[in-house]
Amino acid sequence: MDTNRFKSSHDFSNLQKNLHNNPGYSVESYSQQVKDYINDMKSKNQEATKHGFMSHAQKSAQDVWEEIREMESEAWEKNKKNSE
Repeated sequence: MDTNRFKSSHDFSNLQKNLHNNPGYSVESYSQQVKDYINDMKSKNQEATKHGFMSHAQKSAQDVWEEIREMESEAWEKNKKNSE
């Protein structure tokens, strides 16, 4: 692993700095996600539960992770061909 390329925004030892460098990850944004989930469940006449929200959040994270993996794979293939 190239430690010189380790982003300071991924410094797990300093949560506040990490949140500052990644403004999309904040308590407020997660609170809004909870509110949206609760409202969505109410509109469907379903009970909103913590387990349900966590499952929903996990699915969302997996979807994003899949997109990232696809982009990284494409970038790898493109740069691998260009370097040969």
